[in-house]
Amino acid sequence: MRLSVTKTLAGRLALGGIAWIAVWALALLLAFNVLLSHVLANQVDASLQARAEAVAATVSVRNGTLHIAEGNDSALDAGTTIYFGQNLIEGADLSPELRQQLVQHGSRSADRETLGPVRYLAYPIESGKVQVGTIVVSSDVGARGRTEVIVGVASIVFILMLMVFTFFALRGTIQRALRPVRTMGDQASTWGDQDIDRRFDPDAGPLELRELALTLNALLERIAATVRHERSFTAELSHELRTPLAHLHAEIDLMMTSADKTSPEPEDPEALARLMTSVRRLEGMVESALTPARAEQPGALGLSRIADVLADLPGPPPSGPSVGPAGSAGPDGPAGVGAPVATLRVTGSTAVTLAVESDIARRALLPVLENAWRYAVHEVRIDVSTVAGVALIAVTDDGGRLDPALTDAVFSPGFRADPTDGHLGAGLGLALTRRICRSAGGDTTAAVVDGRTTLTLYLPCIDH
Repeated sequence: MRLSVTKTLAGRLALGGIAWIAVWALALLLAFNVLLSHVLANQVDASLQARAEAVAATVSVRNGTLHIAEGNDSALDAGTTIYFGQNLIEGADLSPELRQQLVQHGSRSADRETLGPVRYLAYPIESGKVQVGTIVVSSDVGARGRTEVIVGVASIVFILMLMVFTFFALRGTIQRALRPVRTMGDQASTWGDQDIDRRFDPDAGPLELRELALTLNALLERIAATVRHERSFTAELSHELRTPLAHLHAEIDLMMTSADKTSPEPEDPEALARLMTSVRRLEGMVESALTPARAEQPGALGLSRIADVLADLPGPPPSGPSVGPAGSAGPDGPAGVGAPVATLRVTGSTAVTLAVESDIARRALLPVLENAWRYAVHEVRIDVSTVAGVALIAVTDDGGRLDPALTDAVFSPGFRADPTDGHLGAGLGLALTRRICRSAGGDTTAAVVDGRTTLTLYLPCIDH
């Protein structure tokens, strides 16, 4: 879609520049036309002055009488009138207004519109430094007016064409100057979450853009350092948690083995089983936290088939979809203890080969499938499809427990859509799923359609 001129920076700068050029061009045009009119008027007056002096050379005053030299009648044309005092001697008589203005009052020049624009000039006839008569010459100045109009119109057309040409030239120049900025924007838009070491070229473009690139690179370096520190801290913390968890696991195994009714303080096998379940869940969370770090390591990605990933996934809880961690039904669950267990249906092409290790894909899928089992009433469905080198693994449950307005918030760390559902999770599972998928070059989304909640994993795959 073609953007409006005023919506682009290049268009706005070009319009601003052309506005200033237009102001100066109009001022110059006005000054030029005023000067041209003045020059043409002076030329007409100079021509009339020369004619009047030529006529004055043919007349003389002797003994109180005006005499015109014989043989010089050619100097008296239709545009020349001679008065002696107030009396007409030669030529066509002037109108009363002109005669009063030029002869009686002694005005130097006058303009009149009769059959056309005419310029008049009065030249005094003197005798003994006393004016005794007047020579009035005239000239048609219509040509001068037409010249002024033609020059004015031509100047306006020239300036308009100049402004149009200048606008496009300015916009093109500004666009070329801003091309490195557009290139930087395109580069930044293609960088993903894993491109934390990508930087702008500090040697591209003019000095100002080089300084901008250096500034942005410094900002990106600080952001990258923060991200690396956070990832390193998460990986180190998860790694450090492995040792105490392993000790807990071993101790619980020992307690479960030695538990019997003859001990002075017999252990409750069910309590030990619940404790073991919690420890295993914690171990799974630690492993999931370490998975993004493995996925981000160069050369760590392998290949796996979706069928193999789905083969090792856990089934529904033994006591029903809404059973809490202690074995009791959730207060708001769709079914209680003894309710029919939801079934799993897998559709699509499970022979697709993922461009990630099976353990990474499994860690990403586990929290999603656990949520589906928790809220499903009758069925959990996994649909597998591929689009342009990306595998779409859609996990759908028919529980309808997710608010459509929270489809993006569910991936926030610590967020729980329903804190009262009897589940003791910390709200980290889906956040880890999204992080794992993005670390592997994919993503995760959620949607609610017709009362069914669907969480879709996007993972890179090999096209068949």
